[in-house]
Amino acid sequence: MWRNITLFFILLSMLTLDSCKREQVTSGKMNLTVSIIPQKYLADFIAGDKFDVQVMLPPGANHETYEPSPGDMEKFSSSKLYLANGAFDFELTWLERFRASNLRMQVINTSKGIEMIGGHVHGDENSVEHRNTGTDPHIWLSTTCMKIQASNICNALEKVDSVNAPIYKKNLLRFNRLADSVDQVIRSKLSGFAGKSILVFHPAFAYFVRDYNLVQINIEQEGKEPSPANLKEIIKTAEQKGIKSVFISKEFDIRNAEVIAREIGGKVVIFDPMAENWPENMIHLADLIAKN
Repeated sequence: MWRNITLFFILLSMLTLDSCKREQVTSGKMNLTVSIIPQKYLADFIAGDKFDVQVMLPPGANHETYEPSPGDMEKFSSSKLYLANGAFDFELTWLERFRASNLRMQVINTSKGIEMIGGHVHGDENSVEHRNTGTDPHIWLSTTCMKIQASNICNALEKVDSVNAPIYKKNLLRFNRLADSVDQVIRSKLSGFAGKSILVFHPAFAYFVRDYNLVQINIEQEGKEPSPANLKEIIKTAEQKGIKSVFISKEFDIRNAEVIAREIGGKVVIFDPMAENWPENMIHLADLIAKN
């Protein structure tokens, strides 16, 4: 009797699993992978319910030191697309392995058409290799750059899923209106701050300050802590400009920033550039800058 019951549940489990697989196939959903969480927000917005979007960089990970685990590499096994940010070191380092893990997966450089900051240009603009490791990758902290990325994502989705192209075009228009609204809110919050300087431990705000006519003073120099002479000069500049806050990204150790904050009689302001709710986070950054 117990043997029959056990056999029944085994068969039921197999049927359930088979049913789930059939449902996944008939649902019409495809998988795509993005590099970071803010890209997931954008890909989800454009793709709607037509794609399942997974993220390569785990929450809390530092994009400068990240190396994909075997589990991370498995994410590519069923991905139709990989939407690269276009300037992360780990993308450039691991790109060939990404492709080798799934030869059917298309790799799209979503930074195509963006005027990048730093580094130099070489290669095909459609490829991730178009940018070198000296390029600032923080393009998602710009409403202008995000609109370009959104257009690139829309084009990529249309090519692999032309049937739903009208949906992607409609979602792109919706995103552009949202980005314009976010931009207007930020400009309102930062009105009167044109030309002002902010002190940033890791230079993550270059595209943001370019959009809103601010000045970013970097503490890190080419990814390294400043020399004593450079640090002395930075502190002197901060004091001259009346800067009392040191901005630092959430994924970095704040202890060195705290030392500098004490030197200028100020405080450390922590910001999470990788937050998933992109519109809310952009406005939050504007609030932090306006208040500090």
